[in-house]
Amino acid sequence: MPTSISKLSALLSEKIKNTNTVIEKNLVSKETTIIGDIASHLINSGGKRIRPLLTLAVSELFGYQGDKDTFLAAAIEYIHSATLLHDDVVDRSEKRRGLKTANMIWTNKYSVLVGDFLFSRAFQLMVRTGSLRIMKTLSDASAIISQGEILQVGIEKKLDASREDYLKVIKGKTSALFSAACQAGAEITDASDAHIEALRDYGMSIGTSFQLIDDRLDYLGNEKQMGKNKGNDFFEKKVTLPLIHAYEKSSKAEKEIIKEIFQKPTPNYTDLNIFLEIMEKKKSLIFTKTQATIWTERSIKALEIIEDSEIKTLLIELAQEILDRSS
Repeated sequence: MPTSISKLSALLSEKIKNTNTVIEKNLVSKETTIIGDIASHLINSGGKRIRPLLTLAVSELFGYQGDKDTFLAAAIEYIHSATLLHDDVVDRSEKRRGLKTANMIWTNKYSVLVGDFLFSRAFQLMVRTGSLRIMKTLSDASAIISQGEILQVGIEKKLDASREDYLKVIKGKTSALFSAACQAGAEITDASDAHIEALRDYGMSIGTSFQLIDDRLDYLGNEKQMGKNKGNDFFEKKVTLPLIHAYEKSSKAEKEIIKEIFQKPTPNYTDLNIFLEIMEKKKSLIFTKTQATIWTERSIKALEIIEDSEIKTLLIELAQEILDRSS
């Protein structure tokens, strides 16, 4: 059965083709060919490219006829890819989308520098839109993403981090770019301020739901589906909502068990199974899905002021599919 992503991709096939051309063309660097090697390794590794697709879908939603949305969509993909390269270095990740991470193949130094290159290319493409408003939207989002990453480092291994603290992390590291992708897609058109705000809220909400489901699937999914090992967040000692909820709801004795596990230099699969039992007992994964559902409902509500259309229907379907996904 076709998904909303496949339907949107078919509907926007020409725009997507043009965006991919822009993405590939701007990866070329005659002086430093390794840039293209590293960037292509990540960008062409099988990601769904949801964020640039959102930009194109929103510009289509408001009847945009030019080609500046393809520059914008490519810029969004570059920003996303740059953050992934930096994230994998910070997290010392070994796999992404089932493949070795760039930092494992080419070293941390190259990964960080190519991430910087992609940020620079993104801003060059923003300039081509000729819109200061859009440049502000995406530069603001880039700053918020960086702040989100710093906030995440701040709560690293902090078992008593609050749900509010983690929501700030999510809104920075994930939701901000979803939001900017939708907002900028509307800003390039003649959409009203009310409609632009609605799309910004839609993007923020599906981005939050997306990350919460990611957090949940990390403890449920398998390597083939997720492109990374089950319990990856656990072994990297990342503080995510399932952990925050489980620790918050645990007895004093259970908290001591969790503390002991997370104080180990290298937790093992036995430790993971002990923690999974505690999470199951506290219904932490169910709680995480419930929170994601709230954000999905908010995203759909945000679109109520938008006139009914095929694109609007597909954006609603996309929000639901993000919530129900298994990978």
